[in-house]
Amino acid sequence: MTIWQLAHKWINADPDETDTKTISPKLREHIIRLVIAVRSRVITARTRHGVIFENYSFFTVLGDIPHYHKTLRCLIGGVFDKSYLDSIYVKRHEVIDFCINCYYDVPPCWMPKQLNYESITTRENNKYRPDDETADRVRCQAIASVLWELDSDIHPIHLVRSKILQRFGNGRMYREDTLKRWIAEVDPKKGQRKSGRPDIIEYKIVLEIDTQNQN
Repeated sequence: MTIWQLAHKWINADPDETDTKTISPKLREHIIRLVIAVRSRVITARTRHGVIFENYSFFTVLGDIPHYHKTLRCLIGGVFDKSYLDSIYVKRHEVIDFCINCYYDVPPCWMPKQLNYESITTRENNKYRPDDETADRVRCQAIASVLWELDSDIHPIHLVRSKILQRFGNGRMYREDTLKRWIAEVDPKKGQRKSGRPDIIEYKIVLEIDTQNQN
């Protein structure tokens, strides 16, 4: 199923009826969730011509440049290109595994018949914080990896405070020190960054700071 189709079926919406200029917050969340998983290679994605984001080899990355550009426009620019998202296919079993590992609800259309649904949706009452923080750590690291792939100069503190990590990585539930420790594991410049206040530089992408962070 394509990203466009699956994101709609996740919320029981009609993929042919959506106006790309007025996408609902819930639909936006599912599309971004899938795109991040694809970009970070947690979920395999393919077009009719073959697998994309297959590995980090020179020729693969070179061939994926159009996909890097289009997914970046979606994640950072908020541009939801229906024709493009409807051309990227994901696998059922990988999406199900991804949902279970990250404590997401499995898309109703792909709910396994023999799987205990309650085991997938078990949450704490504290704003859906999972019992096991591993799921949030994996999400935050996946998001950080994607953003650092786009610009390795992004300072960890700016990344930690970004809306994309705070919202889609569930970062609002944790202290900044915890988030910085998690993403340090995937920092391409670990050990090379200056201590203290980050330098004032213009990044290649615009990071919107989350103003709802309560930590």
